[in-house]
Amino acid sequence: MGGRYLLHMRKKLHLAFPYRQRFILQIDLESETYTSIPLEEEEAKRYLGGRFLALMLWDRFAKYDQLGEESYERGNPVVFASGAAVDIPLGYCNSFTVVTKSPITGSLSVSSASSSFAGAIVGCGYAAVVITGRSRKLCSFSIADGVVSFSDAEQYHDLTTTDVAKRVGKDHIVVIGPAGEHFVPYASLYVNDQNVGQGGVGCVCGMKNIKFFTLSPHSYGRDAYDSHRLGLLNQAYLKDLEKSRMGKTIAREGSIALLSKANHHGWAAIDTYSMRVDGRLWGLCTRSVPEGIPFDDPSFPVCQDHTLLDLESAMALGSNLELFDSRSVQQVVLRCLENGLEVVSTGAVLAWARACRKEGKLSFLPDLQRSTAMLYLRLLDAIAYRRGAGNQLGIGLSALVEQYGGAEHAFMVDGLPLPPYDYRALPVQALLASMGKRIVVLGELLWGNHYHRGRERRLVSWALYIQKLTYACESVGLCPWVTLPSFNHRLFHFPYFSFARKNFSRLALLASLAEGYEIGVHAMRSYGEEALYLQVSLDDKLLKRNGRFGSLPDQLLVNGKSNYRSAQVVPLARLLDAYWSAFGRK
Repeated sequence: MGGRYLLHMRKKLHLAFPYRQRFILQIDLESETYTSIPLEEEEAKRYLGGRFLALMLWDRFAKYDQLGEESYERGNPVVFASGAAVDIPLGYCNSFTVVTKSPITGSLSVSSASSSFAGAIVGCGYAAVVITGRSRKLCSFSIADGVVSFSDAEQYHDLTTTDVAKRVGKDHIVVIGPAGEHFVPYASLYVNDQNVGQGGVGCVCGMKNIKFFTLSPHSYGRDAYDSHRLGLLNQAYLKDLEKSRMGKTIAREGSIALLSKANHHGWAAIDTYSMRVDGRLWGLCTRSVPEGIPFDDPSFPVCQDHTLLDLESAMALGSNLELFDSRSVQQVVLRCLENGLEVVSTGAVLAWARACRKEGKLSFLPDLQRSTAMLYLRLLDAIAYRRGAGNQLGIGLSALVEQYGGAEHAFMVDGLPLPPYDYRALPVQALLASMGKRIVVLGELLWGNHYHRGRERRLVSWALYIQKLTYACESVGLCPWVTLPSFNHRLFHFPYFSFARKNFSRLALLASLAEGYEIGVHAMRSYGEEALYLQVSLDDKLLKRNGRFGSLPDQLLVNGKSNYRSAQVVPLARLLDAYWSAFGRK
């Protein structure tokens, strides 16, 4: 940072916190009351926003003696926290985080997404919204002009998420679908046309009797403390993205563009992990952007426009089910959104059901080998409403395996289905997945497996770096896809030297421009690091565990067979040993 910039920041220092005075909105469903709690300056600087702030608030408002199933999630808060800089004029600085205790794993469910919803939270005057207690009946509430208004929502019972959104007619809305109302453990949330939430957050809201809530912001953004410097930062981000063909393609087409790398590097989960390469996969890929077309859209579409077919949806409900027609897959993805079903877990349940049905089990299901979109649509409706065959499939993958068997076809960690990647080709991502972390390791998706015996420490440093960078991005509100150029160099896709530091230095500058005081690179890194340690600490407390942990299905650890040219397994034991040594745990 230049001296002129620092002088400018110091002149505005006395205005910084009063201008950024923030509040936490606590909503008590049981008494239908709400409280606006000032976020003290010391707390605002310590926790900043996003994941780190949400974790702290969950811990503060949780009632640990009321977290059992018989409490109907009364003691389990649901926290929505926006990144600290989401109200400054950068279209790709718009992420928020949802935290609650998962009914599947018993640990915390932490989901982050990029959406205009993040700006709406801040536009209502709050850094975070904390929902506590449980309503006596199906309810809704609206937040507008500093007032929370509660309403009966029985008229919306069993309506789909999109039907509710249309009837209510608000720009910013969170809705649960029939799956959440019927306590399907892998139910999710509809948030501004987006499917958000892993680990059953929709089920938690269903137990709390929340059908939907809306936000009506009274302010729309603000200027940064140095608009000129912010403009230069924006240009730097866009310039880096424009340098690579893949960067431009992803910016235009979304994360689905990464599927073009899957057949090259063998990380696609096809037909319940039985294959890693399949020519039909190209049917789900997007058309690459021709060279020579200028990249003149400064809005970073990958962080804003949420198409139905993103990377995980295409694989979870497409390649993993051997459904390779993009229009059919979009129909299935849309039905998940309407019913409030999380796509990764839904795809895992259906993939398990296909394999078990082929072996003669699950006689209550139709033949799933000749699957069509229409067949899956009927099954999704049955699951969401817990009718017929769906009543069985709606109990969750762990319970299904316990009741019907087929563990060899169930890929999950602590009861939570794994995202649809073949981890035999992604050792760093496999390491994170073994500990319940759903983080996309862009360098591996772009360039494939680089594991060699003896290089565990290097891969572990990569895993820790990705976690800290992602969590720091979420604290500020920056969409993690913006960091893709750091991993797109053919030789230096691992964040070496200046590459590793540049991400945090830019992030520190962005946070400084938003907050009005200087935030250094070390401090920015510490936000990601402390969020990582806090989440592990809270999970240990919930699960009453200590020491090292991490596991993957046996199929990935002992069987390297697939149609890929190289047989590989995940060297998880060596990776975990190196990870926890670097983490500081014995």
